[in-house]
Amino acid sequence: MNDSYARYRLHQLLRKYKIMRMGEAFILSLALALVAFIVPYVLHVSLAGSLALAIIGGILLFLFRCEQLHLFKLNAYKVTVYLNQHFPSLQNSSDLLLKENEELTGLQQLQKIRTIQAFDALYPSIRLPHRLLQATGILAISMLASFTLTSFAPMLTHRGDKTAVNEDTKNPSAAIPAPAQVKQTSITITPPAYTNLKTEHTESWALTFAEGSTIHWNIAFTAGVKNPSLIFSGKENIPLKASDAGTFSLQKKISETGFYQLAWTTDQGETKHSDFYKLEVIKDLPPVITVHKLNQFTELEFSNNATIDLQATLADDYGLDNAHIIATVSKGSGESVKFREDKLFFEKPATIRGKHIDATRKLNLAKLGMEPGDELYFYVVTFDTKQPIPNRSRTETYFVSLLDTTKQETVVDDGLGVDLMPDYFRSQRQIIIDTEKLLKERKQITKQTFQSKSNELGYDQKVLRLRYGEFLGEEFESGIGPQEDPAEEDHDHEDEDITKKYGHVHDTENEHNLVEEKKGGHDHHHHAEGKEGETDKNGIPAGFVHEHDSEEEATFFTQSIRAKLKAALTIMWDAELHLRLYEPEKSLPFQYKALKLLKEISQDSRIYVHRTGFDPPPLKEEKRMTGDLSEVKSATAQAAAKQNESYPAIRKASQIIASTLAADSLYIDDVVRRSLTDAGRELSKLALEKPGLYLKSLSLIRAITENEVKPAEQRKALSDIQASLWRALPVTASAPEASVRTLHELDQAFIKNLRTHD
Repeated sequence: MNDSYARYRLHQLLRKYKIMRMGEAFILSLALALVAFIVPYVLHVSLAGSLALAIIGGILLFLFRCEQLHLFKLNAYKVTVYLNQHFPSLQNSSDLLLKENEELTGLQQLQKIRTIQAFDALYPSIRLPHRLLQATGILAISMLASFTLTSFAPMLTHRGDKTAVNEDTKNPSAAIPAPAQVKQTSITITPPAYTNLKTEHTESWALTFAEGSTIHWNIAFTAGVKNPSLIFSGKENIPLKASDAGTFSLQKKISETGFYQLAWTTDQGETKHSDFYKLEVIKDLPPVITVHKLNQFTELEFSNNATIDLQATLADDYGLDNAHIIATVSKGSGESVKFREDKLFFEKPATIRGKHIDATRKLNLAKLGMEPGDELYFYVVTFDTKQPIPNRSRTETYFVSLLDTTKQETVVDDGLGVDLMPDYFRSQRQIIIDTEKLLKERKQITKQTFQSKSNELGYDQKVLRLRYGEFLGEEFESGIGPQEDPAEEDHDHEDEDITKKYGHVHDTENEHNLVEEKKGGHDHHHHAEGKEGETDKNGIPAGFVHEHDSEEEATFFTQSIRAKLKAALTIMWDAELHLRLYEPEKSLPFQYKALKLLKEISQDSRIYVHRTGFDPPPLKEEKRMTGDLSEVKSATAQAAAKQNESYPAIRKASQIIASTLAADSLYIDDVVRRSLTDAGRELSKLALEKPGLYLKSLSLIRAITENEVKPAEQRKALSDIQASLWRALPVTASAPEASVRTLHELDQAFIKNLRTHD
């Protein structure tokens, strides 16, 4: 619900309360009039006297009751006071619904939004106070008493009083005709059929109605008029049609907010215009869709029972007509990717009808034909009952992917141009496969063979951990575990590659794509600790050289990926520990955790690089080598920085009004009237967007230009118009500009002395 619709409902409550209370007063006055007529009539009062007494008594009681209930002074603000007193959920803020957003501060606008939501929820349960049943009971009692009196009282013949007919003795030729003006107005608002709103009758010229409503005006004048018409938004002039009853009518379908006024010509040939009145349209808003308990990106492990529970709340101001789900399944990758789009409907309810619906649908991924590695994209589409073209709304797209941990991937970092992790991801997977195979063969092999294979798998896990540590920047094994003293190692084994002796072939078969191995291993030294005067091979002093990388910073990964890789190394330690202890069944959970982290790292390390470069347009062969520069434009062309001022008529009228008000004696001449007329044309364009803000000013401009403002009120009217014109002007953005200033002789001497001292 928007603020316009909230005000519309407040006015509905006001009209409903007035009708109920006036109906109550009318029933009471009718009861009194009946008794006031019967009692004097039974007591031999003349028929005319009894009737006059009944009418006067009924009218007085009706006026007294209306005044007692303050019906003549009742307005929408009083309704908001009643709502604040009886509904605490509105937080004493319902009066904000009657104010425009331009009049409110930011905090008040936020409170207004919350009040509109609370008022929308409370509106169906609001019950206005009345005593219609009590008044109806009193009328029934009065009717029973009147019937009793007329039944038992003697029937007497009343002679009718002779009434003299007073002839009009005035000379008709001497009577001055009254100026033509509106005598009576009847306006009927018929909303579109799909809104299910009732037809409304009103006499107020300021109208608020649903989009697409048909308005019927029926106007009666006090004197003869010529060419009556309604002017809509200062553009469309539609003449009224005369009827046999002497009234004029017009029927028009309106779908846009604006304003209108009545124009007519008197018998003396003078053209008259009424004030401006707003036409406020309550727009048919598109449906609102809210999806509950579902993340925009979801990853699921593959299983035959993988499902997504879709719960959505659909709402519309007038009603929903249809809703469905557009689901797209993506299969494959690269150039062989394929898409299949399906239209799915909600399971509960099967038919979408109503203003507020809670719809559900369970998406079975297996029934949609999804396999490991596939992705699902879906969104919800809803239509309302608007005619002829319904409003359409859709949610954002939701993504669901089925993980495939068995897939072999090669991750290439586009930023580095190096294949950093080619075989390591399937190495961890191979260790898991070998461990599961070992557990299955446990009962068929000897204990010694089982322990030997478990120890070999532990070594494989160690080799994998060490190589991942190299990516993390751990140059030595000391970075992730205890280091052996190289002096204690046997020299005969220095040139022996342990990984070739004990490792699997698949761990080294793609090493030509890896980062370059570090030379020297344990022979790295901090040259900063060397003797003074020593230099390296490039001639750089040793005190300024630090050759090896920092273990904390030497990494190809961002910090988030680095944290995941550290966690994977820690988990690999636990997996290796249990393999060394001949407990492969306890090692498997850690291996799976490490594999999951490695898969996440492989996804996170992908970098999308936009295509760069410039593709020049093809050259025309007939233009080559001709030296023709006629179509070559200079890039140093200067553009005019001066911009045309907006609303020139409003700016000119503001200046003329200011000079007119500054004069000792106020005089409005033809120049002022013409400037006001031109400014009114520009102001009417702004009134189309905000009719409540500028209609009063347009009415004052019309009254001044047609000499309808009294001399004592002209100054105040011009001041109000001036304030409105200034408010209509846009705020001018500050821009740099050249300024010319003259310097005093003392200033020039001072600057000259400064330059001399410099």
